[in-house]
Amino acid sequence: MTDFHIEPLTDADARELAAMHMQVWRETYAGMLSQDYLDGMQLEPRVAHWRKRIGVTNAREHGAADAIDDIRHRSRLARHLSTGRIAGFCMVGGPRDDEAPVPQELGALNVLRDFHGSGVAHLLVDATLGNLPAYLWVVRENLRAQAFYRKIGFAPDGGTKRDEDLECDEIRMVRPAG
Repeated sequence: MTDFHIEPLTDADARELAAMHMQVWRETYAGMLSQDYLDGMQLEPRVAHWRKRIGVTNAREHGAADAIDDIRHRSRLARHLSTGRIAGFCMVGGPRDDEAPVPQELGALNVLRDFHGSGVAHLLVDATLGNLPAYLWVVRENLRAQAFYRKIGFAPDGGTKRDEDLECDEIRMVRPAG
């Protein structure tokens, strides 16, 4: 697992993160999400989105916003040392749901297919979330992701929701304290 360097996201990473994110979604979610949505993703709007996201994330992490909520705001990417490529990223922060089961949400974990099974997802979760209790939403049909989350202590709690834009159903998984 020394094949990766875990590091904060920077504005210089925005273009590669956008392209990598689109690739992960197209590889992972074909047949699970709206194909029109997947086909319609375009790089330049995603780069702009990532630049904004990186700025907000870094401001929160460094205390410029949400400093009083006692929530860990942390985003990290994994850079594959031999190629220099971004292999994946992970983002944690406060809940996006009004009735969250715990106050910490694992909001995103994406790893390129080339790096599945390498241990990089575990490194990213350790670097961002650590052992904190948290919850997440995962596409119901994404059994690979659900199996990984179970390995790191998450379990379905019965929460479900429908994402009409993506045309998919999601289940909530929670990792309790302790």
